[in-house]
Amino acid sequence: MVDDDDDNFELPDLPIYDKGPPPDCPICGDPMKFIDGDWACVDCNGELLGPETG
Repeated sequence: MVDDDDDNFELPDLPIYDKGPPPDCPICGDPMKFIDGDWACVDCNGELLGPETG
């Protein structure tokens, strides 16, 4: 049985976090990217950098 009141709610807005400017990679010196909640250098970490899927 489905309650009609279950669909009558709104989610709060997500907060926006100011991360500031990206730090430079200690290996190559290029600016890093914010990936999965932390700074990472895509070029130095290769194509295997990304969210874990399993």
